[in-house]
Amino acid sequence: MHTLGSKGARGMGERARLVGIEHDRKITKEMDSQFLFEYQRAILLSLKDSGALDEAQYRYAEGKLENQLRAHIRKQSSTEERGEKP
Repeated sequence: MHTLGSKGARGMGERARLVGIEHDRKITKEMDSQFLFEYQRAILLSLKDSGALDEAQYRYAEGKLENQLRAHIRKQSSTEERGEKP
């Protein structure tokens, strides 16, 4: 778990900063596909908010991410049904 804190005085912009990490482990597509999807989508939103992507580009990229996640979940489900390791 990552803990974020904020720092800043009244009237000044607050900045998020990493305070600590608990239960640190490697993030993998096999075990953390939903987390990776949300992380990548947050990056896309940030790019859209900054003007690097327009709405159409964002929606296209988000659709690609959603398709990747669905394909991974289907693959993982079929692998588990056959009793194989992912």
